[in-house]
Amino acid sequence: MSTTRVNQRWFVWLVLGLCIIAIPVGLLSTTIAKHLDKVDGTGDSIMTRFTDHIEVVRLSGMIQDKEDKSIFFASEDSTSNVLKVFRKALKNDHVKGILLRINSPGGTVSASQEITGALKAFRKSGRPVVVSMGDLTASGGYYVASASDRILAEPGTLTGSIGVIMHLTNFKGLADKLGIQAEVIKTGQFKDIASSYRAMTPEERTILQTLCNDSYDQFVAAVAEGRKMNVADVRQIGDGRIYSGRQALKLHLVDQLGGYDESLEVLQKMCKDKLHLTENLPVDDKSSESLLSTLIESATGLPALHMRNEAEFVGQLLPESMNPKFIDVPLWMMR
Repeated sequence: MSTTRVNQRWFVWLVLGLCIIAIPVGLLSTTIAKHLDKVDGTGDSIMTRFTDHIEVVRLSGMIQDKEDKSIFFASEDSTSNVLKVFRKALKNDHVKGILLRINSPGGTVSASQEITGALKAFRKSGRPVVVSMGDLTASGGYYVASASDRILAEPGTLTGSIGVIMHLTNFKGLADKLGIQAEVIKTGQFKDIASSYRAMTPEERTILQTLCNDSYDQFVAAVAEGRKMNVADVRQIGDGRIYSGRQALKLHLVDQLGGYDESLEVLQKMCKDKLHLTENLPVDDKSSESLLSTLIESATGLPALHMRNEAEFVGQLLPESMNPKFIDVPLWMMR
């Protein structure tokens, strides 16, 4: 019997074993969720999704346009998935409100704006969105939060960081020492703007500063609109610094102090007042882990690293913002 055939059989038995394990786990979780639904209106019952309910959406990590390519390690708190959930919720009349839990240092300008657009579209349908801030909801994360109906943060939550940053690197000195010389063929004066192999020219600095200023103006205008503040007031506090949740409350960047439970209570009250209900709506709060990821984490006692090769392993250990594709890009990101 060939080694390939043996490996194929082991793979088949592994898949069957996981399927067998998944059945009782799924039944048990559904039973527990249904019980929780009956007790306090919370839980993750499958039937909840076919009745009027509140949807919990989680946005974590760097906000960027990045698709989840793995079916086994799909992340429910990624930017792409949050967009999908908001768009589905907009078409689903059973979703009466969304609790958006954010734990993010920010990210790219366009991705933050795209999520905010989806959030606004849901609110425009007459349904509320309440933001619950986690450990960190800064820069692009705060941009998204500012478009919601209400924002809650813990006293120690880090938020704010209203501003734009662009990181550029000049390797010319090192390249000269190593005898490395870059040869550039281009069609326009500024096609290699911010090149790492030469000093930046005054004209290039002006262009990039103007780009950052434009992104900043968009940020300030959005916060002023969402928080119903004067643009001048937002500019005064929007100098890039971070604030604690308690400081943010005094500056009207958040509405009240509290965590997940308090945020859910606020949203429940808003939904009951709008829909003239006497009882809380069921809550659909999906797990942020896939089954396979959870099984691996339980078996090893370590967080499951979502990787397919050594390069991705290294990528798991480094901050997303250190990815080379973000070096020359304006970011709404806390550094």
